[in-house]
Amino acid sequence: MPVSHLFAPFNSHQIEPDSQTAIANAQAALAQAIAKLPPIGQARELFNHFTNALQPSLGLLHIPSTRSSMEQTYQDLLDGKQPTPTTLMLLFSIFSGAALVWSASLLEKLNATQAETRAAFHAYSQVALVILEHPTRPLGPSTNGLVATCILTHSLANDAGLSVRMRILQARCFSMARDLGIHRLDTARSQEERRLRGCDLIEVEVQRRVWWNMVASDWLSSFSGGPQEGVYIFQPKHMNVNYPSNIDDELMVSTGIQRELSLSVPTAMSGSIQRIRTAVLCREVVDALPSILLDSQQPEYEVILALDKRFHEYIEDIPEFFKLDAESLRKSQKICKERPYIAWQRTSLHFSFHTRLCRLHRPYHLEGITDPAYAYSNRVCVHSAKKVLELRREMDEISPEAGGYPARLWRVVQHLFFAALILATDVSFNPEAPEAEVHKAKVLTAYQTLERSKHESGTLFEGVQRNMQTLLSTLKQRPGPPDLQGSSVEASTMASRETETNDPFMGPGALRGTNDFDHRLNAPDSSAGGDLMDEAEGNWQQIWSDFVAVAPDLDVPQWNSLLEDVDFGGWTDL
Repeated sequence: MPVSHLFAPFNSHQIEPDSQTAIANAQAALAQAIAKLPPIGQARELFNHFTNALQPSLGLLHIPSTRSSMEQTYQDLLDGKQPTPTTLMLLFSIFSGAALVWSASLLEKLNATQAETRAAFHAYSQVALVILEHPTRPLGPSTNGLVATCILTHSLANDAGLSVRMRILQARCFSMARDLGIHRLDTARSQEERRLRGCDLIEVEVQRRVWWNMVASDWLSSFSGGPQEGVYIFQPKHMNVNYPSNIDDELMVSTGIQRELSLSVPTAMSGSIQRIRTAVLCREVVDALPSILLDSQQPEYEVILALDKRFHEYIEDIPEFFKLDAESLRKSQKICKERPYIAWQRTSLHFSFHTRLCRLHRPYHLEGITDPAYAYSNRVCVHSAKKVLELRREMDEISPEAGGYPARLWRVVQHLFFAALILATDVSFNPEAPEAEVHKAKVLTAYQTLERSKHESGTLFEGVQRNMQTLLSTLKQRPGPPDLQGSSVEASTMASRETETNDPFMGPGALRGTNDFDHRLNAPDSSAGGDLMDEAEGNWQQIWSDFVAVAPDLDVPQWNSLLEDVDFGGWTDL
């Protein structure tokens, strides 16, 4: 079957919520979704790619049982049996995630183009959303339904940030998990009930994985900037759920776990467990620094230093195969060869760590330039910001088949922009510093990296443009900078928004108007990006000159206010 079959648009308007027969309506929707399933050969390729490229970051599925479920679903269809809506949504969520993180290898196997794969991502996402949100038969709570919703939320949010719809999906995940009682999964009473009544222990372990995935996302977001800064939903006193087991899926069966491994032993869950530990640290920071949002005063510096110590204790305590020193890297070469995803998990872990460490010290970053009492914070901020930029470059060297797809993730774009802006403010406030030119070059390189991301996800770059315009509009209130509203970069971004897709299988604007993320499949073709890059670089040089010219006129409080005004919010998985 030709690959174009995958990319036919799913028209949710064919489902009529006001139909007099709700059951017939739901059955029609189910049949329509079934018709959008890819052929089994393509489904296997998409599933395998999800397993290699996205599962190591999410750590939600039990791969062997999910693969068996997919195979059984296709066999049931051949036998004339209909799969459940929950099963269909899980499959479409997996296919959507795989299409989001496409690789050259996947495109070759599917004989597809980038544009077709982007279209498939949106089409699969739309099918999953219609199943989840059907007006007469919405998806009920179940473990597979919860996992499917989490995967879908992850994919859509990383495609374009945390929109209103994404917040609704997050709330849906929380509500479904609470309805399932996962927050009390490992109370003494629950464990005794499982012992007496029996249970599928794979499902129990998946529930632990999905619960802690949600909790970690919540706590990481609470210390990432944006409107959610300083606030989290999941209260540790209100839950009793053990951490996921450090184990490969092959060692887990429905009757139990054969043996759980020490955290010093690498497994498919190593990255997820370290992500949880990072999230716990973020929650502790938020608990220790409530004055960040509630009061105008800065936190006590002794508290910052105590938390800084906690950060360094944490990074010293990570397994050796996640460390970045030369000796640890040498020792972990064999592990990374056997488990390629470890390199991505390691880079992501340090990327997240340095972003948070930089944010911890940011209130004293500029004061440290002139006040020796805070010089340590300035050094840490600058060092961690440079480290984030360095790690971002290393991400491009990791194969997409092992998780390396940074240009298509909002969380990566968000952290990179923050680090670049920290260095930019440092240079602008202290242009005579010995390393000023080096830092300026790093900022320019970071901007070029962000610009290149536009070719893979135009919507992500629109977020960077929005933040840059916020920055410039604030600076323009001071004497000096010329009018930059006609920025060629902004103009090219707006033009890309209005460009209709040329995908022959989608048709002009096929998915437009059905949801708030339809326009994203119109990212410019990377083959036509040379002139735009040259123009953007020249424009950025002008922006930088204007920035440096006016920046020294701003005092420290004005700078701090400026940094807080820039929207760093978004779905934060790192």
